[in-house]
Amino acid sequence: MEFLNYNIAGHNFVIETPNSAVTRSLIPSFNPFFVDNEVENNNILFSFIGNRHIVLPQTDPVDFINIDGISFKVFIEGGIMTVSMKEKVMEQHFQLTTDSSIVYSDLTLINKREDNILNYFLRTVFGIFSAYHKTLKIHASVIEKNGKALIFLGKSGTGKSTHSKLWQEFIPGCSLLNDDEPLIRLMNDGTIKVFGAPWSGSTPCYRNISAEVSAFVHLHQSTENRLTKLNGLTSFSSLLQSTAVMRSDSKNRSMIISMINDILEKIPVYRLDNRPDREAVALTETLLV
Repeated sequence: MEFLNYNIAGHNFVIETPNSAVTRSLIPSFNPFFVDNEVENNNILFSFIGNRHIVLPQTDPVDFINIDGISFKVFIEGGIMTVSMKEKVMEQHFQLTTDSSIVYSDLTLINKREDNILNYFLRTVFGIFSAYHKTLKIHASVIEKNGKALIFLGKSGTGKSTHSKLWQEFIPGCSLLNDDEPLIRLMNDGTIKVFGAPWSGSTPCYRNISAEVSAFVHLHQSTENRLTKLNGLTSFSSLLQSTAVMRSDSKNRSMIISMINDILEKIPVYRLDNRPDREAVALTETLLV
């Protein structure tokens, strides 16, 4: 067996594979996060091991999710979580317990048809385990400049990517950190940082960098530009609805809620009613401090 080591948002994980070169070719967006040296066992978030026979529990799933035509079923039995993912005619599975750092899957890790499923599996598993280490996976677009970042929230189609593009057009020295699924981490020194990830929606932006979060900005399309600071439950709801949460896992939900409260003690949330123009960018530029 061969081992692939990766580091995302400061968290290490390992893929055990019969052929490291082939497995790397299945997940090219992970290449910027590849670590070319062995990671100590006590510093591993999880190990992902394929070629295992996974038996689905003979119970009803506790959760069912459909994303872009791909269906997920989540089973929890005896403290073990089993996830089934079906894409067209392919159905694959992984299994884990949250008190162990080992994830088993029936993926071969060398079949080129497994590329999309492997990506989804790693994204899901990373989100589950990283939550135990004060890390949130959110749906957002992120602009950074001089080590500071603004995080644009909002439902699909509300202009997150457009606003980031406007920033790149009008604000010299800024760059796109991630355009779909960045990672927010509460650091040991009390700072809140946003990290790039191997997942960035339809925009190929897979940057292994981080920046300190200045503010969250929830975008709403409008005929006028207006920036309003949110407080209390409104700011909490804004961030929660943009965060990936395992609805079937009460411990995961509890950790997410606690992290959001901790983040909101340090980072403000704003609502931007906006037109896609330079004036809207000028309003959010004032927040990058």
